[in-house]
Amino acid sequence: MKLNMDDILQDLRDSDPEIKRLAAKALAQHGNLEQARIAEALNSSDKLTSTIVYDTLFDAPGDFTPLFHSGVKDSDPHIRCQSIRYLFRNGSFKPSEGIQWLKDSDPYVRRRVISYLSWMNDRSSLDSIMMLAVKDEDAKVRKDALKLVSVWGRKADAGNIIQALSDSDMEVKIQAISTLKKITGEDYGDPSNASDDELSWIIAKWNGWWKIAREV
Repeated sequence: MKLNMDDILQDLRDSDPEIKRLAAKALAQHGNLEQARIAEALNSSDKLTSTIVYDTLFDAPGDFTPLFHSGVKDSDPHIRCQSIRYLFRNGSFKPSEGIQWLKDSDPYVRRRVISYLSWMNDRSSLDSIMMLAVKDEDAKVRKDALKLVSVWGRKADAGNIIQALSDSDMEVKIQAISTLKKITGEDYGDPSNASDDELSWIIAKWNGWWKIAREV
């Protein structure tokens, strides 16, 4: 006998994880018509329940876009990241929303959003990406943002990237140099295998170039 939605939502509240999984599978069968009710139920669910439901529906047939739009506001960064990935996969990821998600509190979520924006090839988020490149608290986010700036940036953007040459993270500094080379066409040496002295010289040359370039 096919359970109705009330029975399924009741089973989601069961303490047994296996019953929760069975309920989530039942949601996948006809829950696409009741997404508002599912989202409401998940708002008061524990982390395990929400994880099971989103994991199950992520690969389920049907379109659960409205539910995953709700998932981007979940308190769990895994669910937020998974929801954004679902929206991107289903063609429902909008650059304007991506710009907002770049403000997510979790660095992994921010890195995934940077990747999705790069695949969309929409430069409307460049200013926000530039901000992450020099101000984000996570070094990996700063590095990923600099990589994207190297694709979208223009010579006029060099002033922002110059700031990253004084970054506390060595990989970010190296990426900043690579980004400057790509967007300006200038080249003051390969930083990849440079010694500390050589890297300092390369950075000094870039700072010198910028001092002259901004006065032209």
